[in-house]
Amino acid sequence: MRLVSLMKCWILPCKPCFWRSLLNTGSQRLIYVTKKCMLVHYEQLVLHSEQWMRMLLKFLHIPWDHSVLHHEEMIGKAGRVSLSKVDRSTDQVTKPVNMVALSKWVGKIPLDVLQDMTVIVPMLGKFGYDPCANPPNYRKPDPKILENTRRVYKSEFQLPNFLKEKP
Repeated sequence: MRLVSLMKCWILPCKPCFWRSLLNTGSQRLIYVTKKCMLVHYEQLVLHSEQWMRMLLKFLHIPWDHSVLHHEEMIGKAGRVSLSKVDRSTDQVTKPVNMVALSKWVGKIPLDVLQDMTVIVPMLGKFGYDPCANPPNYRKPDPKILENTRRVYKSEFQLPNFLKEKP
């Protein structure tokens, strides 16, 4: 999963060659340690959460627990998820798994970069991404994820009171 998060960082305009070499190295390591490494595409984890979480937990030899699909319900409960009031991602964690973040980057990449994606980031294709797709076709999500996304857009999920700033 760490490798997947690194894949998103190539967008930084400063050092595309650094990210390319990092991805090349990571890809070579995946080839050598396939029994120790599982490639998980973030998008698939979001779109098909239960299917991928079952595979991931099985790979890690961790028993299945349905609560992994409902992290937002564990926030603030004794012995469960503790969140920071200052971390920018806290508001995302309070919501169920949804598709909102999958397209937030669309329109943020400069046109000249988009036109040279296959040159700038050749490893995207090796990881199963279409470097020319903008926005990408993520295919159909599970019905529960569609419902979660609809509810997030309707602002049905807010920060719990204990995480809000005191006046």
